Amino acid sequence: MSMTREAFERIRDAIVSGGLELGEHLSEAAIANALRMSKAPVRAAFIELRDKGLVSVVPQSGTYVFSPTPDDVRTMSEFRALLEDQALREAYRLRPEVMFRRLVAAVDTMRNALPGRDWDGYRTADNAYHMAFLEECGNPYILRAYNLTSSALEALRVRLQGGAGNFRERSFREHVQMLDLLRAGKLDEAAAMLRDHILIINQWMTGRRFSADRGTRKLKGEDRDYTTIFAASAPPTPRAV
Repeated sequence: MSMTREAFERIRDAIVSGGLELGEHLSEAAIANALRMSKAPVRAAFIELRDKGLVSVVPQSGTYVFSPTPDDVRTMSEFRALLEDQALREAYRLRPEVMFRRLVAAVDTMRNALPGRDWDGYRTADNAYHMAFLEECGNPYILRAYNLTSSALEALRVRLQGGAGNFRERSFREHVQMLDLLRAGKLDEAAAMLRDHILIINQWMTGRRFSADRGTRKLKGEDRDYTTIFAASAPPTPRAV
């Protein structure tokens, strides 16, 4: 893995998992130091993160974790709902056996993750559930379009599920119910539930303004303990042979 790719993946994971706050300033030098690399790969990673909608680069100010408005989230979530609706219908038509195996495996992993509060494991399984029909729909352009906003929406859903309201438990129940509807041949009902499942994020966004946090001392990149933040996403140490 190149250093740029490592920097991208570890910063991305820190944003999505909630280690880095929405709207906070990122220090290129401090992150490079925490990742034990030069600033060049971190700078290149920032460019890719910007293209994925996860950071914004403000001239004469710096790089910030993305801070979406309710309108941003509404348009992204509606875009995702359209794509997933079509992907679900096509995967159900073309490769139902493979899709069902993947959905069942994802639900089982989510069920096992909940009692132990393994939220990273739950997040990974949640993503795997949706990828089951996105990757089995037979249309690579749907998946390519989905990836334009998937990381940003995943980051928001992690925060939704980690807050008040038992949204994580609700999320799990909805995954199970959608699977049950598909098994019963009720594709339209499953698709309608999928749309509601995706668009719930808009209710959570009401009244939130992450960009207003910029400039607070807490969010100055130079003050952040990036070593601790990135420790959770450190690559495995190669085993001696």
